[in-house]
Amino acid sequence: MRWGDIDGNGFDDLVIGGTSKYPAQVLLQQPDGKFIQRDLLPKGTYNPNEHFKDEGMLLFDANGDGYPDLYIASGGYENAPGSPFYRDRLYINDGKGNFKEAPGALPQNFTSKLCVKAIDYNKDGKLDLFVSGRVEPWNYPKPVSSFILRNDSKNGVVKFTDVTSAVAPDLNHIGMVCDAVFSDFDNDGWPDLILTGEWMPVTFLKNDHGVFKNVTANTGISDKIGWWNTITAGDFNHDGKIDYVVGNVGLNTFYKASDKYPVYITAKDFDNNGSYDAFPSLFLKDIDGELEEFPANTRDDIIKQMIGMRVRFQNYKSYAVATMDSVITPEMRKGAIRLSANTMESCYIQNDGNGKFTMQPLPIEAQTSQLDGMVVDDFDGDGNLDIAISGNDFGTDVMTGRYDAFNGLLLKGDGKGNFKPLTIQQSGIYIPGDGKALVKLMGAKGNYLLAASQNRDALKIFELKRPVRTVKLQPFDMFAIIKYKNGKITRQEFYNGTSFLSQSARFINIDPAMKSVQITDSFGHVRDITLN
Repeated sequence: MRWGDIDGNGFDDLVIGGTSKYPAQVLLQQPDGKFIQRDLLPKGTYNPNEHFKDEGMLLFDANGDGYPDLYIASGGYENAPGSPFYRDRLYINDGKGNFKEAPGALPQNFTSKLCVKAIDYNKDGKLDLFVSGRVEPWNYPKPVSSFILRNDSKNGVVKFTDVTSAVAPDLNHIGMVCDAVFSDFDNDGWPDLILTGEWMPVTFLKNDHGVFKNVTANTGISDKIGWWNTITAGDFNHDGKIDYVVGNVGLNTFYKASDKYPVYITAKDFDNNGSYDAFPSLFLKDIDGELEEFPANTRDDIIKQMIGMRVRFQNYKSYAVATMDSVITPEMRKGAIRLSANTMESCYIQNDGNGKFTMQPLPIEAQTSQLDGMVVDDFDGDGNLDIAISGNDFGTDVMTGRYDAFNGLLLKGDGKGNFKPLTIQQSGIYIPGDGKALVKLMGAKGNYLLAASQNRDALKIFELKRPVRTVKLQPFDMFAIIKYKNGKITRQEFYNGTSFLSQSARFINIDPAMKSVQITDSFGHVRDITLN
């Protein structure tokens, strides 16, 4: 779900992704605060023989005409590897909300992708893109590459060039990336790139004057491997350094993991049928009460995956006591991918400076399910950043059961890096479905809104019940230094896309407790915001 003033009437609109069968939708906000819904593209535009699935999207001005254009990253697992249905699409906005695809604007890329974020990483005055490779279809969990696309548009002709090999070679086969944020974690004026993904550490790539280098090994948290699904950012402890919140699967799951007893996945084309067979495993007690590594799936599941297992385990009893070494033997594992995860909690990452970080779990109320969309802001006006969160995942397999225990959450920050979970009655946040994106936008009457998408369920809109004065940001504004009357100082960054499949509106709240607000753009230009 993406925000932008699509039709040029001055009000924030929404774009929500879809598929070829159920196309993307736009919600156009009217002066009375109501929304008009329509398909992104005119009827008859869609080819019934194409099978696109919209994943990450981004609204940004690609051709410099002042109107938000739309990048859609294509993903999924259904089509074969290298299918043309995984190509991304760039649609140019005519300024009235009408979109037309720009052929030839993007390099050919048939990776199954997920998120897309924008930043002027090389300070040439044009927004460039990061696009995450999510998975190689039919070959999970084989690591795939992610990409940097440089904006080489000129004279209104849109052109993006894949410069990954030159400016970010460490993105080659980096892993299965779910989310990313461009954030200057070392305050050197160059936007760095932080990635989250499955079977990965939270991965830090430092931007060294336009070249990204993987510095994860030096962060102090490189050993925390998780199923990291989402990331958002903010200066939660008023020390002038940006901290991060990363969403995981949580603790309310069959898969229990620790440093000593991680969760594993072992994958290879064991039966030579052209696709990977992936076997998750975890430590459970054997008949003697000792912890041993067992396959997570049942006998019925592995027989469906590899019919030869029916002969090896002819009854349920023999399989029930079979450890992982006897199911996928060391000999079979030769040449296989074997990945591990030791952290299931969703966490707060404190920026300690000098490229070092400390990770600590979020409150238990945030661990009941997978986290997805997140919005960081000072919702109550106390000068401290809070976090609104949506979550759940109804797409799990039958054996696991869907992750549906989360109802949305608001974590109130104390300005020291600690968070207090509010009840539904206290916060008003209630998102019980298969929550995905969560974005902030301004209502037509100047009211602050949160929009929460739920897969196969209603879009929910929440209104902040206090008056908020806002200032819209310029396209290349990077961060603000906010000084409060009580002496606190906060650094606030501005993003083109942050958290799972989400892009919030770019504005900053102005509260009476603020003494001064100074905004810096990507070129180093500084301006003061008038507070009165």
